[in-house]
Amino acid sequence: MPIPEIGMFVSQKLPYHSCRRCSRCCTGKLIPLYEKDLERLDGFKSFYLPTTSLEREVTGAAYKMKMVESKCIFLDGTTCKVYDRRPDTCRRHPFIVTERRILISASCPGVDWSRENNELAYYKSLSSGISGNLDRFIETRSKFSGRSTRL
Repeated sequence: MPIPEIGMFVSQKLPYHSCRRCSRCCTGKLIPLYEKDLERLDGFKSFYLPTTSLEREVTGAAYKMKMVESKCIFLDGTTCKVYDRRPDTCRRHPFIVTERRILISASCPGVDWSRENNELAYYKSLSSGISGNLDRFIETRSKFSGRSTRL
């Protein structure tokens, strides 16, 4: 089942992922930030903005990463300047593992369907901030299939 509002689709299994350093995940995307992300990035100035009401409804996050020319403020070419301190959203990409679903990025070239990923619990832990809100959004969206607002 595709979920175009967030550029993902639902899967029955978690595939393997090997990053290609294409930076698609850092460009033109919503990167929600949770309290532990803000704590991890403490010391950096002016890197986040408040989320809109729709973004907050879907993600449960009060803040999002600031983008400059549609790119994450921490992106330098195809390299993350804060890789060791990056937010959970970035750590789990291209997956969101909610309480009820496995979601896979529709645009990530590093997804390898020929291999299984055994780190379901890890990705689920990184998705804890978004899990409940996103499941509710998907369930509401499927009831009212006419709702299509891109984040």
